[in-house]
Amino acid sequence: MLAPERFTSIRQQFAAVAMIASMGSAAPAHALLFNLTDTGNAQANAGFEAAAGFWETLFIDPIEVNITTGFTALPPGVLGSAGSSYITSSLSDMRTALDNDASSADDATMVAGLPGGNTYSKWINNTSTNPAAHLQTGVPDLRMTRANGKAIGLVTASDVATDAEISFSSLFNWDFDPSDGIDVGAFDFIGVAIHELGHAMGFTSGVDILDINGTARFSDSQFAPFATLLDFTRCSATSQNAGADMDWTVGPAAKDFAIDGNCTALVNNAWSTGVNFGDGRQASHWKDNLGIGIMDPTLASGSVAIVTDRDIQALDVIGWTRQASPQDIPNPGTTLLLLSGLLGLRVARRRARAS
Repeated sequence: MLAPERFTSIRQQFAAVAMIASMGSAAPAHALLFNLTDTGNAQANAGFEAAAGFWETLFIDPIEVNITTGFTALPPGVLGSAGSSYITSSLSDMRTALDNDASSADDATMVAGLPGGNTYSKWINNTSTNPAAHLQTGVPDLRMTRANGKAIGLVTASDVATDAEISFSSLFNWDFDPSDGIDVGAFDFIGVAIHELGHAMGFTSGVDILDINGTARFSDSQFAPFATLLDFTRCSATSQNAGADMDWTVGPAAKDFAIDGNCTALVNNAWSTGVNFGDGRQASHWKDNLGIGIMDPTLASGSVAIVTDRDIQALDVIGWTRQASPQDIPNPGTTLLLLSGLLGLRVARRRARAS
């Protein structure tokens, strides 16, 4: 089992609770709406509603996101699990949709930095074609979560199909009210739900597919369509020098967060690099223990979790339209979460099973 991590500035996190408490009246009409199913547990329902309200306050995309929620006994060691439905898009369709949806300076920078043709390239390794790092060119397609597709107009805004499923284990202690802090030995339910909804919104990386199916299983061509829209913010000096549009490798090497297509790093060493062949953390997260944002992969019980400007910026550049500015978000201090948004949230530091 993972021992709790130490946090030194929990008190300053409580300001985030005011944002949750103020939701409901702030969002304009015809804005973002999460449709949540009944978990069968009133406290869990309220926690999910608060988490959804958090994102509904920050973003104003006029769409409906359909989430199947659950609160049940999950397998031993699993705190929660989440799985999103995905769509496939051509690079050109995605670029056009993202350009039409752009509403911020960061959006404009992101669109301008995308490849201009009908294909893109990856700096990739760990494939049966070539285990060593190499340049893969001519990739025409990518994927994104259905919710992300709705945000940029590639999926009908009110489409009723399920966009993601999120469940939390009833076998662990949860604190459903962060306004007075999180109890010792309990986990911040609203913070974890905010994180998992962030994955549904598109905070995901196809590098996790490479990490699970690499080396002997999939070839370059089989991996080709699994890059996500967010992966265009994943780069390194090595991938840039190779002429690649993204760094899609697993391993210990640092991956930066950049939005301009030239790997001008906004955060150095920003990304986790893989459970099996990387740093031991799913690639669909910020780098562990750097305090970058709520989409960090590790957790301590007894801590309030908050969203940072980097979390918001990452979602903004993949198509979500801001209502609140990043400056309105409290400083994260050292608050982190132990989360695993694609394959499940676990207590132990071991590979998560698909759920």
